[in-house]
Amino acid sequence: MSHSSPADALAGDLVTFDQFILLGDSITQGASNQDSGFGFVPALAHDYARRLDVINRGFSGYNTANIRLIYPQFFPPPHLAHVRFLLLFFGANDSIIDQTSRQHVSIDEFKANIEHIVNHPVTRLQNPNIIIVTPPPICEHQQSQLDIEKGFPFLRRRAENTRKYAEVCLDVARRMNLVGVDIWSTFMREAGWKEGQVLEGSLETQKNEVFQRLLYDGLHLSADGYRLLYREVTDAIRQNFPDQTPEKLPIIFSEWNNAPRYDD
Repeated sequence: MSHSSPADALAGDLVTFDQFILLGDSITQGASNQDSGFGFVPALAHDYARRLDVINRGFSGYNTANIRLIYPQFFPPPHLAHVRFLLLFFGANDSIIDQTSRQHVSIDEFKANIEHIVNHPVTRLQNPNIIIVTPPPICEHQQSQLDIEKGFPFLRRRAENTRKYAEVCLDVARRMNLVGVDIWSTFMREAGWKEGQVLEGSLETQKNEVFQRLLYDGLHLSADGYRLLYREVTDAIRQNFPDQTPEKLPIIFSEWNNAPRYDD
């Protein structure tokens, strides 16, 4: 004979919000911080307030190999919540050139890891709208100074190598018929770079003032950098998922003037 508790009865009435999961490294983790004047995650959460729960699953220092191992432990099954969007934002750590580093992941493995996450049974069970964001460019001038301060014998991140990992993200998105958001190119355009020129951010060029504004340490995004990310992601949603924009989704529970009352 089973006995249900008041908690069980309450759980039966639970209304869950669909989720928008942002999965990445420290650039994603830091996207919730508004201290700089703008937070990408708070802005997205504001847009989808009462429609979707925007979940920050950024893991500082992690690469795709780390995420691949823990992914099934935090990605919710359908009976807990429905994941409507999954945004993948990796490459900043995978692209470290020191092959002895725990953070380095080869290009082939990087590609395989992203594909593994997309094709994982827990992902397929949810069938979310998937967006793959490229890593942003780096500024070697800023990064080299940080590496010197941290005692690294050489520059661990290089502009050209980061470009290769960005290209992998776009290639995976194209081949798997997913949405790719190319913020690498967006940042480069903002910096005035054109194909065929020496990469902006490289030590072979002068410091680019735009990169100083978009990247506060040569890698992580400033408020202006997150504004660009927000613009590109929301534009991609409007173009590729027009029925999933905030104004097209119903709010959860009624407006205040129709909200339930004890005296109704």
